[in-house]
Amino acid sequence: MKKIVRVLIFLMAFQMEIRVRAAGDVMEQPSKCLNEALNCALQVTGNSFHFEKGDQKLHASGGSTLVMSNPQQWRLIKGALWVENGQGLEVETLFASFKASFGEYWVLHSESRVLVRNMSASLKVTLRDGKTLEIPEGFEVWVSSVNSQGKSDYGMIEPINMKEHLPLWNSLYRGNKESFVKEVRHYRENWGDLVQKSSRLYRQLTEREIASVAAREQAEEARRQRKAAEDRRVKELYRQRVFER
Repeated sequence: MKKIVRVLIFLMAFQMEIRVRAAGDVMEQPSKCLNEALNCALQVTGNSFHFEKGDQKLHASGGSTLVMSNPQQWRLIKGALWVENGQGLEVETLFASFKASFGEYWVLHSESRVLVRNMSASLKVTLRDGKTLEIPEGFEVWVSSVNSQGKSDYGMIEPINMKEHLPLWNSLYRGNKESFVKEVRHYRENWGDLVQKSSRLYRQLTEREIASVAAREQAEEARRQRKAAEDRRVKELYRQRVFER
């Protein structure tokens, strides 16, 4: 709750700041807080935002709003964030948090859900209900709010929609056209046949779910048997006390 209040205060401060300062591609609150690299709220007013500090290399699309607690911990309020290099960096959103020991990934935050795309990262997704997902390279998944059963809603893990992703990637890419085409080709070659991988992934998930259901049924049957045995024991004690005095 305290984090949410702080974020709301940051956003209110943005609205006040816009009236007095409109120069530059990024609005900072407090002013020039990026230099301090601590407790800094950012609103991307230009086409893009690029951040490099040590091993961290991040990019955000125009219109994005972020909060940086420190260079290792960011919160995406809205927009798109490309973690090009962020070893150990954590990205938090309203619906989930994301962390990778290496590699690059994207987090796209809309009003009702967050979409994460794993380009080359060892990526771990932690949902609000505590469940964790591991997203393979070349795949994406959307996550949303906690439902009435207290479980986070999320979609199937699917191959990255490159037709949709390429324009966004190109808009934040800082190299030339030839380098961009080379990187796109590199990923496609490294990912291999994502359709085949999807089929294998779905089969593994289905088998895991079947095994989980079987385990639950076995546990329930064992519980019923224990309860039946306990009922028989109680009845026998009652009979002995009543009829064998």
